[in-house]
Amino acid sequence: MKAFALTTTDQPASLIDLPVPETAAGDVRIRIRAATVNGFDVHHATGMFTTMMPHILPTVIGRDFAGVVEAVGGRRTDVAVGDEIFGFVPFTPPLHDGSFADAIVSADLIFARKPAALSFETAASLGLAGIAALDAVDAVDPKSGDVVVVAGATGGVGSIAVQLATQRGATVVATAKAGAEEAFVRSLGASETVDYFAGDVADQFRTRYPAGIDVLIDLVNRDEAASAMAALVRDGGRLATTQGTADAEGLAARTVHATNVVASPTPGKLASLAAPADSGDLLVHIQQSFALADIHAALAAFSAGTTGKIVVVA
Repeated sequence: MKAFALTTTDQPASLIDLPVPETAAGDVRIRIRAATVNGFDVHHATGMFTTMMPHILPTVIGRDFAGVVEAVGGRRTDVAVGDEIFGFVPFTPPLHDGSFADAIVSADLIFARKPAALSFETAASLGLAGIAALDAVDAVDPKSGDVVVVAGATGGVGSIAVQLATQRGATVVATAKAGAEEAFVRSLGASETVDYFAGDVADQFRTRYPAGIDVLIDLVNRDEAASAMAALVRDGGRLATTQGTADAEGLAARTVHATNVVASPTPGKLASLAAPADSGDLLVHIQQSFALADIHAALAAFSAGTTGKIVVVA
């Protein structure tokens, strides 16, 4: 099978031929139909994490997947051959399995059944990005009347977070460049936008909301920019960030509840996203799809900045 994998600790990943692994008693073998690119994958493909986490080489890159069950180990009763499923390859070390391949064999996948009418590309896009958005929105628990700022609203996580917060009755203000990006986030439910090309974002928010904002979901900012955004949250407000930058103890001094979100996929969470995606109540925007043979172009497209998700079709 073809797979995009690390073969040494000092070279980036490449597209190679690997034998399809045998299916042991606890394993599931899935023919991959679609996978999606996340920031972790871009860094992992460079070999960045080989000195930080144990690896078993060759290590296949890719976490999100959707596909069809081809074989099931004798101890598995939760799936059957022919089932269409989607899900996530955990970060549990040692890293070895990944979804940028023709197939994956593992006992540890986190997955849910794909609704029949939902495309494999859309289902694959619900993994890490969808769970990160869901966990971030749950952490801040937006309510009717809240002003929720989503920084990084146009990406895979942000575009879902905008919708989830809007559906809970919040007034969402999204960061987006004027033009197509602004139109995109407004189509998802954002009531207002702030153009990150038009000057310092925190200053723009400070001018528009001098009394502060109720909720911040920050998906992009680090260092001084993250601190400046956190300062916008009014006393008693809530903040969630996927960047690990929230000073929870310091913010608690002014009764701001802050959460550093680490996406935690579960089958139940995946299913809770698949149902509205299937019904059309949750839009998953796919910016572009690439064949597995064009994986380097897919990674480059993600790194250039996306509106929604980049999909790799095996």
